[in-house]
Amino acid sequence: MITPRIEDYLEELFLLESTGRSVTVTDLAERLNITKGTVTATVQKLVELEMLEHERYGRLHLTDAGRLKGMTVFRRHEGFRAFFHEILGLDFDHSSEMACSMEHYIDTVTEERLYALLECFRKAKAEHQVWVDEIFMAIEKPVLLVPVPLTLCEEGSEGIILRLTAEKSLREKLIKLGFSAGTTIKMLEREDQNFKCKVGHKIINLPLNEAATIWLQRPSKM
Repeated sequence: MITPRIEDYLEELFLLESTGRSVTVTDLAERLNITKGTVTATVQKLVELEMLEHERYGRLHLTDAGRLKGMTVFRRHEGFRAFFHEILGLDFDHSSEMACSMEHYIDTVTEERLYALLECFRKAKAEHQVWVDEIFMAIEKPVLLVPVPLTLCEEGSEGIILRLTAEKSLREKLIKLGFSAGTTIKMLEREDQNFKCKVGHKIINLPLNEAATIWLQRPSKM
């Protein structure tokens, strides 16, 4: 089984190989900042998987299968890093850290579409398309539309109801009480499993099971 950790090894081996260097266990241990003993055990596993050839007490050579896998992981890392850095505007180091955590969990179709999006964005940026600047302006603004349930609202916060996730009978009851989409609601008091809130001109107490079904635009005082 090829685990994310093994993929990290293959990626580093691929990158080391691409520099033209002869790669050894010591090189790999230094690159990954781990002990030679740990590297040796994983190297043996890679040999068993036919992804690596290891000269006794000598150099490491990726097989074609190992080289292809290492390149794939590296390419996905670069795709995510570019997405976070170029489109979301995160700094380079943080973008790279995020890419490291996600590069193991992307499939081929998603990867291809990610690169297609990047190329579209880069082309538009080079052509000074207005919508590129609009995207950067939009992502710098505080996020207001991430929904949260009423049960996570602090006392004194306000939000707009986006949706109700209750089953039919409870949803109908809540709508009759005034909890409909687009309505502003203010959290007045939280005590144990009870939630006192203001909807319109009414003060209503809700038990936990009902409050949990009311989702709001992120309240202003959370």
